[in-house]
Amino acid sequence: MAKKKSNQRRTQLPRVAVLVDTSTQWGRQIIRGVTSYAQQNGPWHLQVEPRGRDDRMQLPRDWDGDGIIARIANTTLAKDLSERSAAIINISGINLSGYHFRRVMTDYNAVASLAAEHFRSRGFQRFAYVGPLKVSYVKSHADAFEQRIVADGGQLQRFNYAYESMSSERWQVQRRRLSRWLANLEKPVAIFCWGTAASCQLLDICRLDSIIVPDEVAVLAGDNDDVISATTVPPMSAILNPALQIGFHAAQRLDRMMKNVRDEDDDELIPPIEVVTRGSTDVLAIEDDELLRAVRYMREHAFSPLTVKEVADSVPLTRRSLERKFREWVGRSPLAEIHRLRIARVKELLATTDMPMSRISLATGFGTPEYMATAFKKEMNMTPLRYRSMTRAR
Repeated sequence: MAKKKSNQRRTQLPRVAVLVDTSTQWGRQIIRGVTSYAQQNGPWHLQVEPRGRDDRMQLPRDWDGDGIIARIANTTLAKDLSERSAAIINISGINLSGYHFRRVMTDYNAVASLAAEHFRSRGFQRFAYVGPLKVSYVKSHADAFEQRIVADGGQLQRFNYAYESMSSERWQVQRRRLSRWLANLEKPVAIFCWGTAASCQLLDICRLDSIIVPDEVAVLAGDNDDVISATTVPPMSAILNPALQIGFHAAQRLDRMMKNVRDEDDDELIPPIEVVTRGSTDVLAIEDDELLRAVRYMREHAFSPLTVKEVADSVPLTRRSLERKFREWVGRSPLAEIHRLRIARVKELLATTDMPMSRISLATGFGTPEYMATAFKKEMNMTPLRYRSMTRAR
Protein backbone atom coordinates (compact mmCIF):
# COMPACT_ATOMS: atom_id res chain seq x y z
CA MET A 1 0.00 0.00 0.00
CA ALA A 2 1.44 3.41 -1.01
CA LYS A 3 2.68 5.50 1.90
CA LYS A 4 1.73 9.18 2.16
CA LYS A 5 4.59 11.62 2.15
CA SER A 6 4.67 13.94 5.16
CA ASN A 7 4.42 17.72 4.90
CA GLN A 8 8.01 17.88 6.11
CA ARG A 9 9.16 15.78 3.15
CA ARG A 10 7.44 18.16 0.73
CA THR A 11 9.66 21.04 1.94
CA GLN A 12 12.86 19.11 1.20
CA LEU A 13 14.61 18.71 -2.15
CA PRO A 14 12.81 16.24 -4.38
CA ARG A 15 14.62 12.90 -4.36
CA VAL A 16 14.75 11.35 -7.84
CA ALA A 17 16.28 8.01 -8.79
CA VAL A 18 17.49 7.47 -12.37
CA LEU A 19 17.63 3.76 -13.19
CA VAL A 20 19.55 3.45 -16.46
CA ASP A 21 22.89 1.94 -17.36
CA THR A 22 25.92 4.22 -17.25
CA SER A 23 28.11 2.12 -19.58
CA THR A 24 26.55 3.21 -22.91
CA GLN A 25 26.40 6.59 -24.59
CA TRP A 26 22.59 6.28 -24.62
CA GLY A 27 22.40 5.85 -20.84
CA ARG A 28 24.85 8.64 -20.10
CA GLN A 29 22.97 11.01 -22.42
CA ILE A 30 19.69 10.17 -20.63
CA ILE A 31 21.34 11.13 -17.33
CA ARG A 32 22.72 14.34 -18.86
CA GLY A 33 19.23 15.30 -20.02
CA VAL A 34 17.73 14.67 -16.57
CA THR A 35 20.56 16.59 -14.92
CA SER A 36 20.11 19.52 -17.32
CA TYR A 37 16.43 19.82 -16.43
CA ALA A 38 17.12 19.48 -12.70
CA GLN A 39 19.77 22.21 -12.81
CA GLN A 40 17.43 24.60 -14.59
CA ASN A 41 14.26 23.83 -12.61
CA GLY A 42 15.39 22.20 -9.38
CA PRO A 43 17.46 21.66 -7.50
CA TRP A 44 16.82 17.92 -7.16
CA HIS A 45 18.70 15.30 -5.22
CA LEU A 46 19.53 12.76 -7.96
CA GLN A 47 20.42 9.16 -7.24
CA VAL A 48 22.43 7.50 -10.02
CA GLU A 49 24.28 4.24 -9.48
CA PRO A 50 26.96 3.11 -11.98
CA ARG A 51 25.57 0.09 -13.81
CA GLY A 52 26.31 -1.94 -16.94
CA ARG A 53 23.72 -2.54 -19.66
CA ASP A 54 22.86 -6.03 -18.44
CA ASP A 55 23.15 -5.33 -14.70
CA ARG A 56 20.05 -5.61 -12.57
CA MET A 57 18.41 -2.28 -11.80
CA GLN A 58 16.82 -2.14 -8.35
CA LEU A 59 16.17 0.37 -5.59
CA PRO A 60 16.70 -0.40 -1.90
CA ARG A 61 13.54 -1.82 -0.32
CA ASP A 62 13.29 1.13 2.10
CA TRP A 63 13.91 3.82 -0.55
CA ASP A 64 11.19 6.46 -0.15
CA GLY A 65 11.96 9.14 -2.73
CA ASP A 66 9.63 11.32 -4.77
CA GLY A 67 10.25 10.30 -8.37
CA ILE A 68 11.80 7.63 -10.57
CA ILE A 69 12.98 7.72 -14.18
CA ALA A 70 13.75 4.18 -15.32
CA ARG A 71 14.30 1.93 -18.29
CA ILE A 72 11.69 -0.63 -17.25
CA ALA A 73 12.76 -3.63 -19.31
CA ASN A 74 11.55 -6.62 -17.25
CA THR A 75 8.63 -7.63 -15.06
CA THR A 76 10.78 -7.86 -11.91
CA LEU A 77 11.58 -4.14 -12.03
CA ALA A 78 8.06 -3.29 -13.19
CA LYS A 79 6.51 -5.13 -10.23
CA ASP A 80 8.88 -3.49 -7.76
CA LEU A 81 8.22 0.03 -9.07
CA SER A 82 4.45 -0.42 -9.38
CA GLU A 83 4.29 -1.08 -5.62
CA ARG A 84 6.02 2.20 -4.74
CA SER A 85 4.39 5.55 -4.06
CA ALA A 86 6.80 7.66 -6.13
CA ALA A 87 5.92 9.27 -9.46
CA ILE A 88 7.39 7.16 -12.28
CA ILE A 89 8.39 7.80 -15.90
CA ASN A 90 9.41 4.87 -18.09
CA ILE A 91 11.92 5.53 -20.91
CA SER A 92 11.87 2.03 -22.42
CA GLY A 93 10.18 1.00 -25.63
CA ILE A 94 9.46 -2.45 -24.19
CA ASN A 95 5.79 -3.28 -23.60
CA LEU A 96 5.27 -5.45 -20.51
CA SER A 97 1.91 -7.18 -20.20
CA GLY A 98 0.02 -6.19 -17.07
CA TYR A 99 2.05 -3.03 -16.36
CA HIS A 100 1.52 0.53 -17.51
CA PHE A 101 3.65 3.57 -16.74
CA ARG A 102 3.70 7.00 -18.33
CA ARG A 103 6.41 6.89 -20.95
CA VAL A 104 8.86 9.09 -22.87
CA MET A 105 10.65 7.16 -25.60
CA THR A 106 12.23 7.18 -29.05
CA ASP A 107 9.85 7.34 -32.00
CA TYR A 108 10.88 4.10 -33.74
CA ASN A 109 8.68 4.78 -36.77
CA ALA A 110 10.60 8.02 -37.30
CA VAL A 111 13.88 6.12 -36.85
CA ALA A 112 12.83 3.62 -39.54
CA SER A 113 11.90 6.43 -41.93
CA LEU A 114 15.23 8.17 -41.34
CA ALA A 115 17.18 4.97 -41.97
CA ALA A 116 15.24 4.19 -45.16
CA GLU A 117 15.70 7.76 -46.38
CA HIS A 118 19.45 7.58 -45.68
CA PHE A 119 19.81 4.46 -47.83
CA ARG A 120 17.42 5.57 -50.57
CA SER A 121 19.28 8.88 -50.99
CA ARG A 122 22.38 6.80 -51.76
CA GLY A 123 20.61 4.88 -54.48
CA PHE A 124 20.19 1.51 -52.74
CA GLN A 125 17.55 -0.82 -54.14
CA ARG A 126 18.16 -3.85 -51.86
CA PHE A 127 17.70 -3.83 -48.10
CA ALA A 128 18.19 -6.10 -45.08
CA TYR A 129 17.77 -5.96 -41.30
CA VAL A 130 19.87 -7.62 -38.57
CA GLY A 131 18.67 -7.79 -34.97
CA PRO A 132 17.26 -10.03 -32.21
CA LEU A 133 13.88 -10.44 -33.91
CA LYS A 134 12.43 -12.67 -31.19
CA VAL A 135 12.33 -9.58 -28.96
CA SER A 136 9.00 -7.85 -29.55
CA TYR A 137 10.22 -4.26 -29.65
CA VAL A 138 13.08 -5.15 -32.03
CA LYS A 139 10.60 -6.89 -34.33
CA SER A 140 8.46 -3.74 -34.24
CA HIS A 141 11.58 -1.75 -35.17
CA ALA A 142 12.22 -4.08 -38.14
CA ASP A 143 8.54 -4.00 -39.15
CA ALA A 144 8.54 -0.20 -39.24
CA PHE A 145 11.66 -0.24 -41.44
CA GLU A 146 10.08 -2.82 -43.76
CA GLN A 147 6.88 -0.78 -44.09
CA ARG A 148 8.89 2.18 -45.33
CA ILE A 149 10.94 0.01 -47.70
CA VAL A 150 7.81 -1.68 -49.12
CA ALA A 151 6.10 1.71 -49.53
CA ASP A 152 8.99 2.70 -51.81
CA GLY A 153 8.63 -0.53 -53.82
CA GLY A 154 11.39 -2.55 -52.15
CA GLN A 155 11.70 -5.80 -50.19
CA LEU A 156 13.47 -6.59 -46.92
CA GLN A 157 15.60 -9.59 -45.96
CA ARG A 158 15.96 -10.33 -42.22
CA PHE A 159 18.49 -12.09 -40.02
CA ASN A 160 17.57 -13.08 -36.45
CA TYR A 161 20.65 -12.09 -34.44
CA ALA A 162 21.40 -13.11 -30.85
CA TYR A 163 23.78 -11.28 -28.53
CA GLU A 164 26.66 -13.66 -27.86
CA SER A 165 30.23 -13.19 -26.66
CA MET A 166 32.61 -13.46 -29.60
CA SER A 167 34.66 -15.95 -27.57
CA SER A 168 31.75 -18.38 -27.17
CA GLU A 169 30.93 -21.43 -29.29
CA ARG A 170 27.38 -20.07 -29.79
CA TRP A 171 28.85 -17.00 -31.45
CA GLN A 172 30.93 -19.18 -33.79
CA VAL A 173 27.76 -21.01 -34.85
CA GLN A 174 25.95 -17.71 -35.42
CA ARG A 175 28.96 -16.27 -37.22
CA ARG A 176 28.82 -19.12 -39.76
CA ARG A 177 25.07 -18.61 -40.24
CA LEU A 178 25.51 -14.88 -40.69
CA SER A 179 28.39 -15.43 -43.11
CA ARG A 180 26.25 -17.74 -45.29
CA TRP A 181 23.34 -15.29 -45.16
CA LEU A 182 25.57 -12.40 -46.26
CA ALA A 183 27.06 -14.45 -49.08
CA ASN A 184 23.57 -15.19 -50.45
CA LEU A 185 22.39 -11.57 -50.42
CA GLU A 186 22.27 -9.88 -53.81
CA LYS A 187 24.59 -6.88 -53.75
CA PRO A 188 24.97 -4.00 -53.31
CA VAL A 189 22.75 -4.16 -50.22
CA ALA A 190 21.98 -1.75 -47.39
CA ILE A 191 21.73 -3.34 -43.92
CA PHE A 192 20.07 -1.64 -40.96
CA CYS A 193 21.04 -3.10 -37.56
CA TRP A 194 19.51 -2.95 -34.11
CA GLY A 195 22.15 -1.35 -31.88
CA THR A 196 25.94 -1.15 -32.04
CA ALA A 197 26.84 -4.75 -31.06
CA ALA A 198 25.19 -6.35 -34.10
CA SER A 199 26.67 -3.68 -36.38
CA CYS A 200 30.20 -4.18 -35.04
CA GLN A 201 30.05 -7.94 -35.44
CA LEU A 202 28.52 -7.65 -38.90
CA LEU A 203 31.37 -5.37 -40.01
CA ASP A 204 33.89 -7.82 -38.56
CA ILE A 205 32.39 -10.69 -40.56
CA CYS A 206 32.49 -8.59 -43.74
CA ARG A 207 36.20 -8.00 -43.15
CA LEU A 208 36.91 -11.69 -42.53
CA ASP A 209 34.90 -12.74 -45.60
CA SER A 210 36.49 -10.08 -47.85
CA ILE A 211 33.14 -8.30 -48.42
CA ILE A 212 33.81 -4.69 -49.32
CA VAL A 213 32.10 -2.13 -47.03
CA PRO A 214 30.35 0.08 -48.04
CA ASP A 215 30.51 -0.72 -51.78
CA GLU A 216 29.00 -4.23 -51.52
CA VAL A 217 27.41 -4.03 -48.06
CA ALA A 218 26.51 -0.75 -46.35
CA VAL A 219 25.90 -0.97 -42.58
CA LEU A 220 23.91 1.49 -40.47
CA ALA A 221 23.68 1.05 -36.69
CA GLY A 222 20.38 1.83 -34.98
CA ASP A 223 22.09 3.79 -32.18
CA ASN A 224 25.18 5.99 -32.13
CA ASP A 225 28.16 5.48 -29.84
CA ASP A 226 31.01 7.79 -30.79
CA VAL A 227 33.69 5.67 -29.12
CA ILE A 228 32.57 2.29 -30.51
CA SER A 229 31.86 3.70 -33.98
CA ALA A 230 35.41 5.01 -34.26
CA THR A 231 36.90 1.55 -33.55
CA THR A 232 35.31 -0.26 -36.51
CA VAL A 233 36.78 -0.54 -40.00
CA PRO A 234 35.41 1.42 -41.72
CA PRO A 235 33.99 3.78 -39.06
CA MET A 236 30.33 2.96 -38.45
CA SER A 237 27.43 5.18 -39.52
CA ALA A 238 24.64 5.35 -36.94
CA ILE A 239 21.31 6.91 -36.02
CA LEU A 240 21.78 9.78 -33.58
CA ASN A 241 18.95 8.98 -31.19
CA PRO A 242 17.44 11.66 -28.92
CA ALA A 243 18.64 10.27 -25.58
CA LEU A 244 19.50 13.72 -24.22
CA GLN A 245 16.05 14.99 -25.17
CA ILE A 246 14.33 11.90 -23.73
CA GLY A 247 16.08 12.50 -20.40
CA PHE A 248 15.09 16.17 -20.40
CA HIS A 249 11.45 15.52 -21.35
CA ALA A 250 11.18 12.62 -18.89
CA ALA A 251 12.39 14.91 -16.09
CA GLN A 252 9.99 17.65 -17.18
CA ARG A 253 7.07 15.24 -17.14
CA LEU A 254 8.14 13.74 -13.82
CA ASP A 255 8.32 17.22 -12.31
CA ARG A 256 4.68 17.83 -13.26
CA MET A 257 3.66 14.53 -11.71
CA MET A 258 5.54 15.25 -8.46
CA LYS A 259 3.74 18.61 -8.29
CA ASN A 260 0.37 16.88 -8.90
CA VAL A 261 -0.11 18.74 -12.18
CA ARG A 262 -2.50 16.99 -14.56
CA ASP A 263 -0.60 14.85 -17.06
CA GLU A 264 -1.89 13.05 -20.14
CA ASP A 265 -1.50 9.28 -20.10
CA ASP A 266 -0.18 9.00 -23.65
CA ASP A 267 3.33 7.95 -24.64
CA GLU A 268 5.53 10.90 -25.57
CA LEU A 269 7.50 9.99 -28.69
CA ILE A 270 10.75 11.84 -29.47
CA PRO A 271 12.07 11.61 -33.06
CA PRO A 272 15.74 10.88 -33.84
CA ILE A 273 18.04 13.79 -34.62
CA GLU A 274 19.92 12.67 -37.73
CA VAL A 275 22.16 9.99 -39.24
CA VAL A 276 25.82 10.38 -38.33
CA THR A 277 27.36 9.39 -41.67
CA ARG A 278 30.70 7.62 -41.46
CA GLY A 279 32.57 5.21 -43.70
CA SER A 280 30.19 2.23 -43.44
CA THR A 281 27.49 3.95 -45.56
CA ASP A 282 29.50 6.65 -47.34
CA VAL A 283 28.83 5.35 -50.84
CA LEU A 284 26.54 5.92 -53.81
CA ALA A 285 24.98 2.62 -54.93
CA ILE A 286 23.82 4.00 -58.26
CA GLU A 287 24.36 1.83 -61.33
CA ASP A 288 23.56 4.61 -63.80
CA ASP A 289 26.93 6.31 -64.53
CA GLU A 290 25.41 9.61 -65.68
CA LEU A 291 23.25 9.92 -62.57
CA LEU A 292 26.18 8.91 -60.37
CA ARG A 293 28.23 11.80 -61.76
CA ALA A 294 25.32 14.19 -61.24
CA VAL A 295 24.78 13.12 -57.63
CA ARG A 296 28.49 13.41 -56.83
CA TYR A 297 28.56 16.90 -58.32
CA MET A 298 25.47 17.86 -56.34
CA ARG A 299 26.97 16.66 -53.05
CA GLU A 300 30.21 18.50 -53.69
CA HIS A 301 28.41 21.79 -54.43
CA ALA A 302 25.12 21.60 -52.49
CA PHE A 303 26.22 24.14 -49.88
CA SER A 304 27.12 26.82 -52.42
CA PRO A 305 24.71 28.56 -54.83
CA LEU A 306 23.58 25.67 -57.03
CA THR A 307 20.88 25.21 -59.67
CA VAL A 308 19.45 22.07 -61.22
CA LYS A 309 20.64 23.32 -64.65
CA GLU A 310 24.20 23.50 -63.33
CA VAL A 311 23.96 19.90 -62.10
CA ALA A 312 22.57 18.73 -65.47
CA ASP A 313 25.27 20.61 -67.39
CA SER A 314 28.01 18.96 -65.30
CA VAL A 315 27.22 15.50 -66.76
CA PRO A 316 26.02 16.67 -69.35
CA LEU A 317 22.31 15.76 -69.44
CA THR A 318 19.13 17.55 -70.34
CA ARG A 319 17.21 18.77 -67.33
CA ARG A 320 14.31 16.50 -68.30
CA SER A 321 16.59 13.41 -68.37
CA LEU A 322 18.12 14.37 -65.02
CA GLU A 323 14.67 14.76 -63.47
CA ARG A 324 13.59 11.32 -64.77
CA LYS A 325 16.73 9.55 -63.54
CA PHE A 326 16.50 11.18 -60.11
CA ARG A 327 12.91 10.11 -59.62
CA GLU A 328 13.72 6.57 -60.75
CA TRP A 329 16.76 6.03 -58.53
CA VAL A 330 16.45 8.51 -55.64
CA GLY A 331 12.68 8.89 -55.46
CA ARG A 332 12.57 12.70 -55.64
CA SER A 333 13.43 15.59 -57.92
CA PRO A 334 16.98 17.05 -58.12
CA LEU A 335 15.77 20.29 -56.52
CA ALA A 336 14.20 18.35 -53.63
CA GLU A 337 17.49 16.48 -53.14
CA ILE A 338 19.47 19.74 -52.97
CA HIS A 339 16.96 20.99 -50.43
CA ARG A 340 17.20 17.75 -48.40
CA LEU A 341 21.01 17.94 -48.27
CA ARG A 342 20.91 21.54 -47.08
CA ILE A 343 18.26 20.97 -44.41
CA ALA A 344 20.14 17.91 -43.11
CA ARG A 345 23.30 20.00 -42.79
CA VAL A 346 21.41 22.78 -41.00
CA LYS A 347 20.03 20.23 -38.52
CA GLU A 348 23.50 18.86 -37.88
CA LEU A 349 25.03 22.30 -37.25
CA LEU A 350 22.15 23.36 -35.00
CA ALA A 351 22.42 20.20 -32.91
CA THR A 352 26.20 19.99 -32.60
CA THR A 353 27.59 23.56 -32.75
CA ASP A 354 26.98 27.05 -31.38
CA MET A 355 27.37 28.70 -34.80
CA PRO A 356 25.11 31.76 -35.21
CA MET A 357 22.26 31.57 -37.73
CA SER A 358 24.02 33.92 -40.15
CA ARG A 359 27.03 31.60 -40.44
CA ILE A 360 24.87 28.47 -40.69
CA SER A 361 22.83 29.96 -43.54
CA LEU A 362 26.03 30.78 -45.47
CA ALA A 363 27.59 27.38 -44.72
CA THR A 364 24.56 25.48 -46.03
CA GLY A 365 23.83 27.34 -49.26
CA PHE A 366 20.76 29.23 -48.08
CA GLY A 367 22.52 32.59 -48.14
CA THR A 368 20.42 34.46 -45.57
CA PRO A 369 19.08 33.52 -42.12
CA GLU A 370 15.59 34.60 -43.22
CA TYR A 371 15.48 32.28 -46.24
CA MET A 372 16.96 29.44 -44.18
CA ALA A 373 14.40 29.94 -41.40
CA THR A 374 11.49 29.93 -43.89
CA ALA A 375 12.69 26.74 -45.60
CA PHE A 376 13.50 25.05 -42.29
CA LYS A 377 10.11 25.85 -40.75
CA LYS A 378 8.31 24.56 -43.83
CA GLU A 379 10.22 21.26 -43.61
CA MET A 380 10.41 20.78 -39.83
CA ASN A 381 7.33 22.70 -38.62
CA MET A 382 9.49 24.67 -36.19
CA THR A 383 12.05 27.46 -36.29
CA PRO A 384 15.81 26.74 -36.31
CA LEU A 385 16.11 28.26 -32.83
CA ARG A 386 13.37 25.99 -31.51
CA TYR A 387 15.06 22.97 -33.09
CA ARG A 388 18.41 23.88 -31.50
CA SER A 389 16.77 24.31 -28.11
CA MET A 390 14.94 20.99 -28.42
CA THR A 391 17.88 18.90 -29.62
CA ARG A 392 20.28 20.30 -27.04
CA ALA A 393 17.79 20.10 -24.15
CA ARG A 394 18.22 23.62 -22.93
